[in-house]
Amino acid sequence: MQLPVTKEEMSKRMTITVDDDVYEILELWADEEVRTVANLASAIVTLKARERLADRTPPRNTNSK
Repeated sequence: MQLPVTKEEMSKRMTITVDDDVYEILELWADEEVRTVANLASAIVTLKARERLADRTPPRNTNSK
């Protein structure tokens, strides 16, 4: 049984604007991966946001005594 999703756990929507040439690049990329431009943009933003967080998070001390 799956627990109900809380408001904090729901995906968030946002709107972005990009230049025509950037959109064309994303369209070609998305077509290569058989996905929508919106899905590709979401994947790119998610990946880069998580990479940034990892880069800014100090490593954990694994030498616990």
